[in-house]
Amino acid sequence: MSKYDHLIYVFEKQYTQWGDFMPPYQAYFRGHDCMPDSSFYASYRCYMKEAFVDREANFHSEEEYLCFIGYDMTDPWGSFDAEIEFWIGETLDKLEQHIITEPTIVRIPPFYWHCPLEFKRVSKPVYLQVLGTRGRFGPYFQRIDEAGKVYIQYAGIGAQRPCRYDKTKPCTVCGRCFKEKLLDKDSPQTATEAALRHIETQKKLGLAGK
Repeated sequence: MSKYDHLIYVFEKQYTQWGDFMPPYQAYFRGHDCMPDSSFYASYRCYMKEAFVDREANFHSEEEYLCFIGYDMTDPWGSFDAEIEFWIGETLDKLEQHIITEPTIVRIPPFYWHCPLEFKRVSKPVYLQVLGTRGRFGPYFQRIDEAGKVYIQYAGIGAQRPCRYDKTKPCTVCGRCFKEKLLDKDSPQTATEAALRHIETQKKLGLAGK
């Protein structure tokens, strides 16, 4: 034991089932689990092919940063060959589209709506690093109940909620349940479609600008 062992975290190799667009492993640093006093969160993934994973707009109560670079660390600029569609806005009716075609970092202020996010073209692997400025880091979504009432739902932190298939184990965001979304034919099939649905829904609910 060393006096500073509590400041050192060795990454665990977490296996995934997202699909052929991602390698079968990913890495996370969840401050609340890995280093309880840490106010930092990070995830590390590689996208090998086109993918539409983050299909719904959400926000966080803390800052978030999305880093997109080429996967070849010897030349992250020259190895970047992709087109990524990303939406962001202060309100859901004012989501703005951005197309990422070169190494980029996106700062998302607290309570800003962001996503959908779609990897539209991936000619070379893209390295995505997500950084959060709080160890306990989870998304909020807008929901509408059966009576038509609008509310905000906190989805919870990955490792703090149970796996959908095995309640005795924590969720590791492995992507297994993502495949169920692909079977939902009513869900948006592109980031543009998803964003426009958000905008139109806000107008129908009379929530534009709120």
